[in-house]
Amino acid sequence: MIKFLFFDYRDVEIAQGFTRQFHAPRKRAGAPLLRADLPSEVNLMSFYGTVIRRPTDGLWQLWYKCYNPNDRGPALAYAHSTDGIAWERPVLDLVKFQGQGTNILFDGAPHGTAVIYDEHEPRPGWKYKLVHGAKPTQRVAGFRSADGIHWVPAGENPALGVTSGGPVGLMRAMDGRYVLYIRPIEMDRRVARSESWDFIHWTEPRVVIDQQPDDPPQVQYYGMQAAPYGAYELGILWMWLTKTDDLTFFKNRGLLFSELAYSRSGWSWRRAAAGTPFIPIGEAGAWDGGQIHPASLPVFLDNEIRFYYSAASVPHEISTRGDAEPKWGISYASIGPDRFISLNAGDGEAELLTRPFWTEAGEFYANAQIAAGGSLRAEVTDLEGKALEGFALADAAPVQGDSVRHRLSWRGKGKPADAANRQIRLRVRVKKAALYALSAGKESEGKDYWRFRIPHALPMEQEKNLLGM
Repeated sequence: MIKFLFFDYRDVEIAQGFTRQFHAPRKRAGAPLLRADLPSEVNLMSFYGTVIRRPTDGLWQLWYKCYNPNDRGPALAYAHSTDGIAWERPVLDLVKFQGQGTNILFDGAPHGTAVIYDEHEPRPGWKYKLVHGAKPTQRVAGFRSADGIHWVPAGENPALGVTSGGPVGLMRAMDGRYVLYIRPIEMDRRVARSESWDFIHWTEPRVVIDQQPDDPPQVQYYGMQAAPYGAYELGILWMWLTKTDDLTFFKNRGLLFSELAYSRSGWSWRRAAAGTPFIPIGEAGAWDGGQIHPASLPVFLDNEIRFYYSAASVPHEISTRGDAEPKWGISYASIGPDRFISLNAGDGEAELLTRPFWTEAGEFYANAQIAAGGSLRAEVTDLEGKALEGFALADAAPVQGDSVRHRLSWRGKGKPADAANRQIRLRVRVKKAALYALSAGKESEGKDYWRFRIPHALPMEQEKNLLGM
């Protein structure tokens, strides 16, 4: 599947008459799914952690940071669910409190935890992988597990000579390498990347996103978590807006929220809508009105992308240890597939022409929301922008309604094979509509919408040869 998304205009030749709009996911209404109300949590439920939906059986699993009830240092706790809504915190015998079992897995001061389920891992006991800072060095350590509950070191720890001073991002890229996003130095609030092919040996971290020239002095990048999304990587960047009267070196007073970032390479990152929160802090007094901590990975469902987050009713600098009333909770925000950025057309007709690309299948789709009285029509053209026979705008069947996968069709004599295995462009004319994505490929490929390539003008095999792959 080839897909055009509109984080920027790199794959677009012409765009006229559109306005570009960023879309944040919508928070689930009501009370949080979980509250930090167990005595063993000591009133902390932070997403220095992860939510996954296990592909083998659909089990939802959740790891979060709490306080160790025995010494009140950091600890890692666990919950699971059958639907991602109602969660159970199982009683385990790994860490006990007052002689009773808890749902705590680690009590060795874990910090910045991130977990992945690695469905392509052949080694027994390696399906689950975890990184976090741990005693005695607080440097990054790697662990593996068969069930996500019982963990052993993946290799010699620490795996990296840097501390885990904030949230950590962990993912497995489309090409198989493991990727870690972390602060390069303790309290150095910017983001660096390290890679590994075996989850044991890691490269020296290199900074990939830093404060931009137009950021005010109070803006820092607290950390970033990332996930592969087709040929992109999507990052949830923790934004840290310090207070102007905080003149301390480490600046622990401020506002903690998130923004969406993206990259095509993993080494060069951009903020999709600088200054606009991705998961905003709630209203003052609300359970999520103090700070937001996104989970390290989104969950891709059939028609929904969920971004789980933990939040507190108090800001970052206020400790909740020992408070009688729970101050932390967990919920999620969701968005439709590919619906991060739209190109909006009003009453006047807007037009978009893509750059050339190569597709092996002559089937085309649009992710669009078309209002009453609006329409979307498309044509397939050659490199010079001339419509292929049977695929002209005059032959196009107008698309209407709201769908993440409108199939584009023509009344002419053109057949899918006539538009396949050649360099082509797509021209789209839109009225009273929001266009989120364009794609080309087999219908069966659309189900896994998070697996796609970005446009290139060469066949896949030629592209791989050119890149030495």
